[in-house]
Amino acid sequence: MRVKTELNASKSSGSCRSQSGRVQARKTEQILDAARAVFLKIGFGAATVDAIATEAGVSKATLYTRFDSKEALFAAVIERECRACSKRMTLAEEAPANDFQSALRRVAETILDIFAEPQNLAILRLVLAEIPRFPELGKLFYDAGPAVTLANLAAFLSRNRRSLQPMGDAATAAQDLISLLRGDLQIRALLGVGDLSIDARRRIAERAVDAFLRVYSSGRDDT
Repeated sequence: MRVKTELNASKSSGSCRSQSGRVQARKTEQILDAARAVFLKIGFGAATVDAIATEAGVSKATLYTRFDSKEALFAAVIERECRACSKRMTLAEEAPANDFQSALRRVAETILDIFAEPQNLAILRLVLAEIPRFPELGKLFYDAGPAVTLANLAAFLSRNRRSLQPMGDAATAAQDLISLLRGDLQIRALLGVGDLSIDARRRIAERAVDAFLRVYSSGRDDT
């Protein structure tokens, strides 16, 4: 009976810790949602920790237990967006065996979708607007966003070397593909001009992948 009681107590304690962890995770997401909303509404420079805490419905003390500065909050917002993009790229990489070209095309389409999505464009516009006053935001954004996308793509290409010509540095090949994909799409997206429809993005992805493979394809499959 004593053993059963101790086991039940242990299970109850573990359940409480698990529930507490979920509550804390939800609170952190709540703060990040609020920070994102405030940054996009009034800009990084005008945003204050007080305003973010008020938007999140938490005390400054609660906010500071998770993030020690406004810069740390901004970095966390960017990193969260990046994690979501990374998950999408991982899903895009999943392709039938021996079908590298199809997987590469899906990865390319996903990258273009990330470039053109309104929420991502809004964050990029925010960073570009604030860089003259807060130059550190440029490196923060690049390290948390574009650099991660580049690293993910380079890792994907490296895993598929058998389907490619000897390409030396995989990061260079990844840069080449991203350049082909970006073209003038990202600047048009930032300016809100031109055709950015799904069909248009798919055509761009197809052309970019074809051009990339003309340079890098070995003419072999993965068998």
